Amino acid sequence: MSQWCFYYDQTRCVGCNGCVMACKSWNEERRGDAAFNVPLSWIESGKYAVPSEYDGLPGSTGEQNYEEYRKYHMKEDWRRVTTNEYGTALPDVDILNISLSCNHCDKPACKEVCPMQIISKDPDTGIVLVDNTNCISCGKCKDACPWGAPQFYDANFRKYAENDPQRPKMTKCTLCLDRIRDGLKPACVAACLTRALDAEETDKLKAKYPNAVPSVENFPSDSVASLGISTKPNIIFKPRTRRA
Repeated sequence: MSQWCFYYDQTRCVGCNGCVMACKSWNEERRGDAAFNVPLSWIESGKYAVPSEYDGLPGSTGEQNYEEYRKYHMKEDWRRVTTNEYGTALPDVDILNISLSCNHCDKPACKEVCPMQIISKDPDTGIVLVDNTNCISCGKCKDACPWGAPQFYDANFRKYAENDPQRPKMTKCTLCLDRIRDGLKPACVAACLTRALDAEETDKLKAKYPNAVPSVENFPSDSVASLGISTKPNIIFKPRTRRA
């Protein structure tokens, strides 16, 4: 089995969140928040109530482009950009960005704790996948992951009745396996304007970036004490030393 890996160049990232938006748009139909994933015909017929935050937003023709707007209302954040600030007064201030999604670990904690055994590693790429058909929304996967990769569209997912059709089920980054199979890069990588992200088979990626390191400041430890394991995340970095 080959193993795919992410590369993140912290010196290039400007925190624009383009990767986040690309992820939301490409994976719109895979999100768990089905309430927002409706056909445009439902909106036009009045069957679906348009979210109030869309009111008054003009489309390119003077009409509201709900079909496009709803792509960015995905509650799950499969990829997240966080910014840490340092220093208290100019000029001695600085920020460090970090963009993370699922790290498709060699030994994923989510897989270890799932009582339904619905999480697996793709045999061809090593990508961690979930078949959430039988997800019981227990949240053990989310609790175990050091990076919060398992996602539920409602923070109160545990309060839904098991037979409630709106009960959130776990979703997560797939490293855009569908795109990889078509010979394309993941959506977040393709959208990155500053080329701070890359993804490829681990050996090829490490050969391309021979000076990459396994961690940067603010990257959580992969040690999961409750399981007594290290997950061995598949991501490498080019770090930037902060100035403050």
